[in-house]
Amino acid sequence: FQEGLGLLEAGKLLPARSALADALNSGALSEELAEKARSRLVELADRMLFSRGVYPGDPCTFMYTFRPGDRLVRVERRLALHVPERLILRINGIADATKIRAGQSLKMIRGPFHAVVTKGRFIMDIYLQEHGTGRMLFVRRFRVGTGRDGSTPAGLWRVSVGRKMTHAPWTPPPSSNLPQRKVLWGQPGYPLGRMGYWIGLEGAEGNPHTAEDGFGIHGTNDPASIGKASSLGCIRLTDEDIEQVYAMLYPKWSKVRIKP
Repeated sequence: FQEGLGLLEAGKLLPARSALADALNSGALSEELAEKARSRLVELADRMLFSRGVYPGDPCTFMYTFRPGDRLVRVERRLALHVPERLILRINGIADATKIRAGQSLKMIRGPFHAVVTKGRFIMDIYLQEHGTGRMLFVRRFRVGTGRDGSTPAGLWRVSVGRKMTHAPWTPPPSSNLPQRKVLWGQPGYPLGRMGYWIGLEGAEGNPHTAEDGFGIHGTNDPASIGKASSLGCIRLTDEDIEQVYAMLYPKWSKVRIKP
């Protein structure tokens, strides 16, 4: 940890980021030092990842110049970035992907991002998997709400293909024993927040749950429930926070580890 701080003071951002990430990931830091490491890593993420500039030598980012016929969604897939188009647009200050023209250069980021949810502390940590090394780089922490009576299952999950959407219809999960009535975005009783963000999850690596079980990450129209175990089993965030998480997690490639 001290090595990372020294490198940071010397302006050596890449080795500082690596040293701080390694110290945090070791689990050997006190909570006070871990919080300081997270704070510095957030600052580095804002400067190196989420800004428009590309830091020389950073394996996570690069500039790409669009060619005639290029479309952002196709470029992302061709380059196997595993980062949502939404995040790339946000980083580059572009509201509409159709406005990108040939000859225009955009900052690209290599993913994927992953999430770790600690139920007992009601937190979600987001990490970027560093290209080439696999090192997990802490970038953000969010407060979450979880399922009442321990109904949010622990284990490893992945973002399910085809089940990440906005204005998502909502049906109570089968485990809730509530009537299986679909509620559409904008209808009375719709619970998923202003934009209806939904990130569906399915079990991975021995977790037997499927996408049909109805577990996911979503927004909420009850921000007072954040920091509490009051959902039907899903992980909920405020409207502002789910918008950020939605922009980072990528179907199939992003993993979500839920810990007690």
